[in-house]
Amino acid sequence: MMKHLMSQLSFDGRRLILRNASFLFFSLLMPAGFYLLFTRVMIVGTTAEMQVFNVTYMGSMIVYSGLISAAFSVASILKHDRDQGFVNLLNLTPRGLTTYYVSIALWSLVMTTLAIGVIGGLAMGVNHVSLSGGQWLGVLGVSLFGQIPLLIMGAMMAFIQHTETLGLVSNLVTFPMAIVSGLWWSISLLPDWLQQIGKVMPAYFTNSLLEKVTTGGEIELNSVIGIVLWSLILFATMILISKLTHKWGVKFGRA
Repeated sequence: MMKHLMSQLSFDGRRLILRNASFLFFSLLMPAGFYLLFTRVMIVGTTAEMQVFNVTYMGSMIVYSGLISAAFSVASILKHDRDQGFVNLLNLTPRGLTTYYVSIALWSLVMTTLAIGVIGGLAMGVNHVSLSGGQWLGVLGVSLFGQIPLLIMGAMMAFIQHTETLGLVSNLVTFPMAIVSGLWWSISLLPDWLQQIGKVMPAYFTNSLLEKVTTGGEIELNSVIGIVLWSLILFATMILISKLTHKWGVKFGRA
């Protein structure tokens, strides 16, 4: 099992990251660029308030990176592999699909870790953000934990039949969620009814936890529960969609 997983990780790493410049750009460089832009042009008050903004906006862009990676990269990768028959081919092998899905998930988590390194490095080097070792571990743990429902969401979106539709849905999910979750600017600037929607989004829960970790606040249990509930609901929905897709495919002779 471990040998197969390492082989799959090596294969996926080469084709998904080393040979996929768009994956790196949209998942890493674009959020990093937004971090530099917003922290350079936005003046939020006193020096102390600006320091808080610099560290909390770092967390927001880490979450945004994970959202882009799941909704665009993971979803398109899974769909491409399914459309090209790669998934069906793997399903016929003794190892099945387990190592394949584990590999895709692990590489997505690696991208989240790289996002922390890139955006965190900019935060320290450009904006002089200073966190303790324990806080950086907290940022890593929260970011990976918060990526789980987003990964499941991306895997669920991969069942969309047409590539054009997937692109549209990815945009309709990613950017509105980023806005209402308070990733681009403070959620308090939004209308009350949008704030109520934003405060139940998985990206909001993760961003809220990161804010507590980076500013020394008390971790809110509601945010942890929110991420767990979203993960369970999305996973159950994905399993249902998978079964229905297979059933319809068999019925109409496409599986």
